[in-house]
Amino acid sequence: MKSVGLFIPLILLIASSALGQTMPEPAAGEPSPKPDSITICAGNVPPDNMVITATGTYPQCAGSCRGRLVEPLEGPVMIICAGQPIPEYYELESMTSTQACNCISDEENAFVIRRRKGAPTPIATPLALPGAPGVPFAAPSR
Repeated sequence: MKSVGLFIPLILLIASSALGQTMPEPAAGEPSPKPDSITICAGNVPPDNMVITATGTYPQCAGSCRGRLVEPLEGPVMIICAGQPIPEYYELESMTSTQACNCISDEENAFVIRRRKGAPTPIATPLALPGAPGVPFAAPSR
């Protein structure tokens, strides 16, 4: 009976470390999230021309490890979390591991993608229409 009592604190320690994983802060030398990044919950589809670049626990998503940091698709080479479609005009270069995607897996949890030669540069989908309340209106140029 004493051995059961010893396992309970061990189980609670393991569970609390898994539940306590919050959206990751960038490590030294890694870029911070872009200002136009958003957070969605697992199961939701990122907007067009955006990809999941990190996972973690987010207060608005029920459960642990359900948050997904979504950033605009840009640059000739990107590291994105595994388990999502390879974006149009990009190709899979290799698999890798990154702490930012640990909620998916510990190993080979990310894709290294490269824009195909001659592919157009993606344009991020605007999150709001110009002229909508709170969105500055840009007059057309002449």
